[in-house]
Amino acid sequence: MASAGSAESSSTNKRIIVVLVVLFSLAVLLCGGPLTWWFARRSNAAAEVAERREEILARGLPIDDVSMEAFRARTMGQEKSDRWMRVLEEIDSKAFVESCRGVPVVGVTEGDADYVHGEPYRYNDPYRYNDQVRQFLDQWSALRAEIHEITEGTGPIWTRVEMDSFNTLLPYVQSTRSVARLLQLEFEDALRRDDRKQALESVRASVGVARALEKEPLIIAQLVVVAVHGMSLKQLKMAIELDLFDEKQLKAIFEQLRALDDFGSRYRLAIAGERAMSQPVFDDLQRIGDDLRVPTGGFSRRPIDALASLDVMAQAESIATEELAEFFTQTTALDSQFSQQLAQAGWLRRLETVLTSLTVPALGAVGKAFARSAMENRIAKIGVGLRLYEKRNGDWPGDLDELTSADLGIDFGPIDPVGGSPFGYRVVDGRAEVWGFDPQLPTDVTPPEPIDVSLLSEHEQHLNYWWWTLPAAE
Repeated sequence: MASAGSAESSSTNKRIIVVLVVLFSLAVLLCGGPLTWWFARRSNAAAEVAERREEILARGLPIDDVSMEAFRARTMGQEKSDRWMRVLEEIDSKAFVESCRGVPVVGVTEGDADYVHGEPYRYNDPYRYNDQVRQFLDQWSALRAEIHEITEGTGPIWTRVEMDSFNTLLPYVQSTRSVARLLQLEFEDALRRDDRKQALESVRASVGVARALEKEPLIIAQLVVVAVHGMSLKQLKMAIELDLFDEKQLKAIFEQLRALDDFGSRYRLAIAGERAMSQPVFDDLQRIGDDLRVPTGGFSRRPIDALASLDVMAQAESIATEELAEFFTQTTALDSQFSQQLAQAGWLRRLETVLTSLTVPALGAVGKAFARSAMENRIAKIGVGLRLYEKRNGDWPGDLDELTSADLGIDFGPIDPVGGSPFGYRVVDGRAEVWGFDPQLPTDVTPPEPIDVSLLSEHEQHLNYWWWTLPAAE
């Protein structure tokens, strides 16, 4: 009997063990299976990320802070760097900033009690801030002379930047706007004094300030290029309409405009830089900011997220830039596609790519900014070309095809806006008119008539740029 009881007890124990093994196996399948699958995905993603980064480096492009600093030093000239950085530091100095108070254009912000609104200047009109402006410009004459010597006809200029992913500071980039405002004030003062030589130098220096940043591989820097160049083109428009420059001077300005035609290279530089600035964050979440506390043990690494970001930026980098209209269409479409993918993603995909959704730039807005800037540059080339044609032929061309085919000693390059239709052009009462539009969508087209500037509100005055009216030379 004892032997039979022992056998029964042993059999019961075996059944219990089998049940426990089955239950444990089920637990492994239910919990360990997905975890094993997820860790395998992370491992595969990490391997692919490493491979993709090596491919990017092999193409001579940056992928992290170290390679970004080397890339900037390699692609930008450094002959003028020390002088240019000293200029930008002086522009940011307390003495300069305080001297700007009460001076139009360069003055303090609108919220300050000493704010003076920079009233639009009208040629030959009295100017009530004339004394303040003259005193200010005289005070900083040495600084202005140095700016002109550095920037007139310049190309890209390297400035010192210590890359730290999204914590990177760009003081020299921001100071560039202040230089542009100083040159704008100088230009308007030159018009009041009918100093055409100074007006020419102000325009050329202003375009040069934009070119100083043209190879900065960051979107924010390229947007500053867009803003500064836009300021210089508004000055140029006024000078062309007033017929201030001779043929030689017009050609010198035209060559500077042609140098800024290549928006595609600047766009791809910006995408490459944004990718390099964002990738370190996927390896260490702590790089987002010192106030973030991330657990150790691999939790701060996000290879699946990094791969998703690389995919989006690869698509952005591959966008064709040969045709402006197609570029605008593709950047808008990619931005819409990315937003749609985020909206339709499941909960796991959203968790895995949360950093990508936060760090990928607004590609639609970037594309629009580049498209608008390219169009601003192209209509300016037409304006300069019209003056050149008139000076050489004593009359205006019948159409833009006649203008671009004329022997003017210049290569116009691309002059079409987005939308598939050329800029508008006509001659009315001996006055040449060329007009365009402010692009909001890739489908926008040149209107049949120029904008009625008399209907523009205070906040729409920037649209004046899209209607150039050139009276015949006296």
